[in-house]
Amino acid sequence: MKSAILSVIHVSQAAFGIYNLYLASISISNLQGYEDMSKKAAKYSSTAEQQLHKTRTTQASGTIALLFSVVSSIYLIFGSPGTGALQGVAGVNLLALVAARKHVGDFWKSKARVPVPSVGDYNEATKDTQEVRLNLAYLIGSWLAVGAVDLVF
Repeated sequence: MKSAILSVIHVSQAAFGIYNLYLASISISNLQGYEDMSKKAAKYSSTAEQQLHKTRTTQASGTIALLFSVVSSIYLIFGSPGTGALQGVAGVNLLALVAARKHVGDFWKSKARVPVPSVGDYNEATKDTQEVRLNLAYLIGSWLAVGAVDLVF
């Protein structure tokens, strides 16, 4: 029973993680359209330079945490580690996802959509990034469930 429950959770984690990697890739692609303009602004403004740096690092941290979660889930679908290893994988994923969610949220949660016609891709990137941030919470919950199922059964 434990194996069946964990398999369902891991398959769900992998599928949901892949969907979020897709959203993150769209967001990154949309933001890259503003990269040249941001680099030019960063030459003259330390604030613009900081914003560019934070944009890049938050996108990277969210993507890396998602990728690690997906790889872990796929590994656990096909492998059967002992309780200690499973708890370790769940714990590392929890830490990575919580840290990424905080990092992404600290920068992106206050970003408003810009009501200017020529920045539609930026607005889409903001929306997608906020959706990924929300979905990181669901993945955090799923890794908590993995740990709980492993301990209870």
